[in-house]
Amino acid sequence: MKKKGLQITNDHGWTIERLQEQERRMKNANMAKRMAVIRLIMQGYLGIQVAELLNLHRETVSIYVQKFNQGGMDALLERHYAPGRKPYLSPDEERELRKMLEESTPADEGYGIETSWNTRIIQHVLEEKFSVTMSRGGICDMLHRWGFRYTRPTYTLKRANPQKQKEFQQEIELIKKNLPDNTVIIYEDESHIRDYQALRATWSVKGRQKQIPTYGHHATVSLLGGVNIETGEFLCMETDQCNAQAFLQFLQYTLNQYPDKHVVMVLDNAKIHHAKVLQPFLQEHEEQLTFVFLPPYSPNLNLVERIWGWLKESVIANRFHPSRKELRESIVSFLEYLSEFPEKVLQRIGQVAMSEN
Repeated sequence: MKKKGLQITNDHGWTIERLQEQERRMKNANMAKRMAVIRLIMQGYLGIQVAELLNLHRETVSIYVQKFNQGGMDALLERHYAPGRKPYLSPDEERELRKMLEESTPADEGYGIETSWNTRIIQHVLEEKFSVTMSRGGICDMLHRWGFRYTRPTYTLKRANPQKQKEFQQEIELIKKNLPDNTVIIYEDESHIRDYQALRATWSVKGRQKQIPTYGHHATVSLLGGVNIETGEFLCMETDQCNAQAFLQFLQYTLNQYPDKHVVMVLDNAKIHHAKVLQPFLQEHEEQLTFVFLPPYSPNLNLVERIWGWLKESVIANRFHPSRKELRESIVSFLEYLSEFPEKVLQRIGQVAMSEN
């Protein structure tokens, strides 16, 4: 039966023992690693196993084997740049690589099927495209110098209108700048807190991955909330359903908290915020309440979204809530924390400077 995977089709007189000896003598660690690829393939390892053992990209392993099969050790160890050249990128090469990392994916550039860049893939690109040898630690340092950080992407709604978002931000800044003493700005939103949130990374003993029990059915607590961007006060109300009637109750609750203030409420364009049932209330309290609507598809501009995210990641994620009662207790503990540390709220929503004015 024909062996699957990468194979050495022409050993060019090299044996496993001879390769091992040459590896030990090789002073250049990267060249020794190339020889180790050939040795391990000769020993019967699969390409993907070799890649994992040597911290190489799978395609790099394939290219080394191909070079060795075609031209032997000279081809394997061949450098594509003149002797003495410093192993760094030129300014033009740096711009090309930065553009690649910012605007495309490995798959787009023909480096496998992966859609995210990591140091292993970048190491492969540096070596094959730019003839530059660099350790993965060195690559991390280089990327940090360029202002890159290894972070998760965030979603942005494709249908959002950047111009309207910019105009909204300018409007809010103008409102803040001319804010009378008797006026407060409240960012409002609704959220459904479920006991089954996305699991988050955490430290655990190797081989003993933390496990979170689940019943397979999930309790939910529906909340309406608003954050005062000047004081950090967070208003919250639980409801059975996030409908227009519940929102009306939250409006009354908010005005009760600020009986001598005019409330400017920033909110999205959900149907319940435009419901006809609100109109009599809004007309009755037009001297106390003003709505400022966010541009469509712009949850990133609603500061209270950061509080909901904070709640979910801090006391809901990675925790088992057997019932709705336990879920509510976790939420209450979080709200008590916000009440005790409003400065933390201001930090979270990026309004610290405003609180110091």
